Amino acid sequence: MRISTWFVVILALAATCLIVSFIVWPEFPRFVERSGVNVPADDVYLDYVKGVGWAAFLSALIFMWPVRLSDRIMLFVMWVIRCAVMFIIMLPYEEHYVGLDCWVYFNGAHSAGANPLDAILKGGNDFVMLLGALHLGVGPDSYHAMKASSGYAGLAAIYILYRAAVALAKAERRWLFWVLGLYPSTLFWSSILGKDPVVLLGIALHVWALIQVISFSKHKHLFTAIAGIGLASVVRVWMGPILLVPALLLFALRIRHVGWRVATVSIVICLLVVLAPATANRLSIDPSADLFASTQSFTRGWDKANSALHPDMELNSLTDLILFTPQSVFAAYFRPLPGDLPHFLGEVAGTEDLILLCLSVWAVLKIRRQYWSNHFFLWAVALLISWGLAYSLVTYKDLGTAVRFRLQIMPVLLAMVWFLISRPARFAQDARLAAYA
Repeated sequence: MRISTWFVVILALAATCLIVSFIVWPEFPRFVERSGVNVPADDVYLDYVKGVGWAAFLSALIFMWPVRLSDRIMLFVMWVIRCAVMFIIMLPYEEHYVGLDCWVYFNGAHSAGANPLDAILKGGNDFVMLLGALHLGVGPDSYHAMKASSGYAGLAAIYILYRAAVALAKAERRWLFWVLGLYPSTLFWSSILGKDPVVLLGIALHVWALIQVISFSKHKHLFTAIAGIGLASVVRVWMGPILLVPALLLFALRIRHVGWRVATVSIVICLLVVLAPATANRLSIDPSADLFASTQSFTRGWDKANSALHPDMELNSLTDLILFTPQSVFAAYFRPLPGDLPHFLGEVAGTEDLILLCLSVWAVLKIRRQYWSNHFFLWAVALLISWGLAYSLVTYKDLGTAVRFRLQIMPVLLAMVWFLISRPARFAQDARLAAYA
């Protein structure tokens, strides 16, 4: 079928779905309008219809992706599921929370295109608004449409991570795509209008490119790995050092050619030298202050959240902070647990985290000595440690935000759990072979 035919067919299906929703659920338009009480639009339902139409257009574009047809069909099904999340399940969430960042991004996008270079240099919210302005240049002026564009970036990130896993495993395992894409917190938070889908896309590009460079000696993708770090760092500048340190370890371990090793390690060190002061400047950290004072300055204000975890011990010194680190790292990965947050979303997140905790404990018990000779296993461990230490500073002060932040590392954590639980004897042999590859 021609792509124009796909456009017509999918737009017709979207219109049919809206008509059927009116027939099956006559209160559907009222539900959309009531749930959109916080949507910054004069006509909420018209905004919603524009979003559905734009999502249908994006779904047709999937059949233009430079991937095999079976993957396009798989992506299309996943996109339909994500649309159900964005256009139905997410509506009560948007109704309940008045101060969501997505409203700021949508409103700011209408004035963000005036100075794109300044927005890139500032990063953070300004960069997300710039992306929103780019959407307005090609898509409809609709909050739901802009949310669909953001969710589309999240879909691309999931697929790139899946291709990275396939490249590393050297075998097609489609169930990995569905696990990554349908994991509840990943599905939800990579579908919002915000920073998280963009950061996940940057991490996905970085991970995929690392595997191409290290496993297949495609050194041209080193620039893709750097671009992935750049995209993630523009949104959250501290992601640069978090991703660079494990990459530096991987390059040092894996690349045998002296020239390429010196070149790549030198590039990574230069990037780290540039990003470290940029990170301190973006976070308003005084380099002359001691570590404890800098940490307190950075985390000030996070503990005002209703979902804060108040430690049993007072953090009055660097020693107290170090002693509290294991508890805060645990919170970064596995809190909230059931009962931590007394509302529906909190209980859902708590149940998910409890299951993840049990699987992680099982995976740790499966670790074998041979795994430590696998360079990508060492890279994943280093990445999990660097991310956990960095985010332990703030996530225990806002468990609700911790669930959203965890999207960045969740694919790596799930991959590590799968690696350790699935057929350990075979992977032990693979690890020994990889050490001599």
